[in-house]
Amino acid sequence: MKKQLTFGYAIRSFVGHLEGTGKAAHTITNYRQDLQLFERFIHSRVARKPVKVDQLTLRDLRTYAEYLRAEGFHDNTRRRRLLTVKRFFEYLTRRGRLDVDLGSRVPAPHKIERVPRVVDASKLLEIARGLEGEGRLALRNRVLLCTLLETGCLVSEVARLQFDQFDFERGVLEVQGKAARSIPISQQLLAQVASLRESGPGRFLFLGFNRFGPLAATPVTPRGVEMLVKAHASRLGAPELTPRVIRHSVVVAWARSGVEIPVIRERLGLKTDYAFRAYAPLLRDLGP
Repeated sequence: MKKQLTFGYAIRSFVGHLEGTGKAAHTITNYRQDLQLFERFIHSRVARKPVKVDQLTLRDLRTYAEYLRAEGFHDNTRRRRLLTVKRFFEYLTRRGRLDVDLGSRVPAPHKIERVPRVVDASKLLEIARGLEGEGRLALRNRVLLCTLLETGCLVSEVARLQFDQFDFERGVLEVQGKAARSIPISQQLLAQVASLRESGPGRFLFLGFNRFGPLAATPVTPRGVEMLVKAHASRLGAPELTPRVIRHSVVVAWARSGVEIPVIRERLGLKTDYAFRAYAPLLRDLGP
């Protein structure tokens, strides 16, 4: 007998799926909050509770889309919240919990692009290399920050980096996963990686830490990477720094150094011009 597809069960299942695919903690929080808003809206419309997700209709989803518009949510906010619901239904259909993917029949607003915020990645990289602190934790933090500032990798990619992904002969980082690619890195970063490897055993580059020391064979979490950047933002001279801002800033740094756009796109793991579109205003407005 199938478990009743209540909102609580369905959301927990979806969130578990997101965690299993390595989504960042901030992203998962946004997904959960968007689905909880959808749940509150649905419960406000029906008298019988709890509402089962497999009892929802296309009219319910379309009414929710109209509700978001009527409440005055910004286009991008409405888009995100509808896309969350669409992905939620797509996941449940793929898992065989729903017979029809109703979400695929509800269009989301087009995204209004904003110019990404950037900082001077080269300047921050020099500061990160000189951060003070002794011990393996301080070394891990320096190497992690420098890796972000040199490669522009995603939080989920950096969190699970392994030592064998660094090719010391070719001077590149071999990013694995869905967007596999090679990113050239400096000799300074390679030297830092070598020092980190000598400081203790393990295959993961960035281990998680607790008050007793490093967690053997347990990599830092994506949320841990986000918190590390936040904790060091002021020391780097950029109080509002985030991993996303670092990624945008690395793109600008590459472009200023003469790297061609197709190469930049490849280094980011973006397969289409559409995926790269957010960077167009940044690169167009670059000075000499």
